Amino acid sequence: MFLTKEEESILNGAHGEIKALALKTIIKIGESLNAERLVDVSHVHASGLSYLTIGDAGLVFIESVVSKNAKVKVFSTLNPVGMDLDDWKKMGISEDFAEKQKRIVELVLKLGFDPTFTCTPYLIRKPFPGEHLAWGESSAVGMANTYYGAYTNREGGPITILSAIVGKIYEAGLHLKENRVPTVEIIIDGEIDLTDPSISGALGIIVGEKIKSGIPLFKRNRLTSFEAIKSYTAAVGANGDIAMSVIDGITPEYKDLIKKAGELEKVHIDANELKEIVKDSIDYIPDVVLMGCPHADLEEILNFSIQIKDCKKINVPVIISTSRYVSNKLNEMGLLQQLEEKGVIFIKDTCPVVSPFVSLKFKNIVTVSGKSLFYLPRMHDVKVAIVPFNKVGEVVCRKK
Repeated sequence: MFLTKEEESILNGAHGEIKALALKTIIKIGESLNAERLVDVSHVHASGLSYLTIGDAGLVFIESVVSKNAKVKVFSTLNPVGMDLDDWKKMGISEDFAEKQKRIVELVLKLGFDPTFTCTPYLIRKPFPGEHLAWGESSAVGMANTYYGAYTNREGGPITILSAIVGKIYEAGLHLKENRVPTVEIIIDGEIDLTDPSISGALGIIVGEKIKSGIPLFKRNRLTSFEAIKSYTAAVGANGDIAMSVIDGITPEYKDLIKKAGELEKVHIDANELKEIVKDSIDYIPDVVLMGCPHADLEEILNFSIQIKDCKKINVPVIISTSRYVSNKLNEMGLLQQLEEKGVIFIKDTCPVVSPFVSLKFKNIVTVSGKSLFYLPRMHDVKVAIVPFNKVGEVVCRKK
């Protein structure tokens, strides 16, 4: 691999042991992928921070990095952890789990990471077309490549931490324009509202299941809302090795990329396949409605608040996962208190996928997230149904 003089200096230990180790690891991975050089990254987003998913082995790794006096070199944000760091007791989290989780947080903050604890880093700092990132959260990676036109692979948690320390990543995969060309065209047959995030999430599940990997192309695009694309990219990244889609009218490089693609294999998805996944109504009362996977943004929460405006008190527990950033905005608007008075519970810093609280409390769940529909039954052994986002208010306000 070609290295600049600065990179050679780092590798030789002139900038400290941990930077040399970090760069050596990144180079080894890059060489295994036939990368010819490294690129500078402007934003790192670290995943793998919940004690539920990384356990003691992950904690030991982070401790070893911090023990070498490492600090991040570029703007670096953090994925959700395994609990609300302020209100973990109300979630039923054990003292032992909480102590381990707090230790992980203490360590990554020592490294200089921004305390974001969200899977939506693009709401904290908007990526721009063509910039190189090193992001580890699959849903965020999908948004960065698909919606914003930034360049990032889906990196593992340890590599994101090492990348943050040196501000570099290998130039391979989606960091190269020739690897961003669509590989298969997706055609939706039949009428269905793909602007609804639940339905676009179901589309992501089906696309992931049918093509497994590659870069899907949507020519006659009906995925026109931000929330729909956010939900789609999260679900397709969960059920497939798909870190980018090319969408007409959305993806910044669209025109250039379809010219390079040529004639593609076409995969048809019938609207009825989506309707089989998204239940227009349910005939039972769920234990809870979970929203916010990926973390709910202001637009989603405002939409939900309008749906339940005539409902004095919700009749089904609702838990909305969101970021500290959005939670603070809701508080400033007075909407947080209004919704809490109706019985809505907000949790920040975490989400049902990476926290043990779901399996501790619930068995029958309704969601509006394709990613939750995919992961929750597999990780927590619960029953999950998905309803249209624009009808979730009917579920929570329905009398028992």
